[in-house]
Amino acid sequence: MFLKTVSTGSIGNCYLLQENNGETLILDCGVPLKDIKKGLDWNIRNVAGCIVTHEHKDHSRSVKDLRNMGIRVIAPYESGEVHSMHFKLGGFDIQAFEVPHNGTWCNGFYIKTPLPDEQRILYMTDLEYCPYSFKKQRINHMLIECNYIADMVDSDLPNFCHKVKGHCELQTTKGIVETNNSTDLRTVILCHMGCKTCDNDRIVAEVQKVAPQAHVCVAEPWKTIELRTDNCPF
Repeated sequence: MFLKTVSTGSIGNCYLLQENNGETLILDCGVPLKDIKKGLDWNIRNVAGCIVTHEHKDHSRSVKDLRNMGIRVIAPYESGEVHSMHFKLGGFDIQAFEVPHNGTWCNGFYIKTPLPDEQRILYMTDLEYCPYSFKKQRINHMLIECNYIADMVDSDLPNFCHKVKGHCELQTTKGIVETNNSTDLRTVILCHMGCKTCDNDRIVAEVQKVAPQAHVCVAEPWKTIELRTDNCPF
């Protein structure tokens, strides 16, 4: 299985989770449709659907365009049923759960791929913290936000309150990874990182300490990462 980053950060967020058979799940669609098509190599036939964390345009920009193309888009914030929303898109089995995002309805996703090669993925972004533990689910891969480091943020910034109440700080990200760590965890991909409030090398090093057996890396536009359960890809 592979994860391709189309875009990440305040400019727009979109990731493609692709099974070995080509079936693809779009995680957020906060970029122009042409960029999503480019990420799919212009082939939409194997798209199982799209899941959207919340309504902010850097995550939901192309919802209407995808639906107009006949692609099923699940955006739990539209229905108000996020607490109990469980659904399938193609072979992907998905559970949505609510996370705090400074008053905006936002959700994370727990995703399972089909047996016999089941993989378990946790996707969380734009959250102040995670109120749940997925320890029992023995997560294989995490795609998780690390938006800022506390000592790199100016408290006089106009968006300071939104940043601290609506995004994940390094220590919080580390806590989430540590809480959900197990011998099955293979990959931690850090996303939605602030360009002026992050030190990527420092963040990767600190997260690596709480999950030493996992491959910890940063999501970058057009970068593809192989997701494996047998061993770390390094």
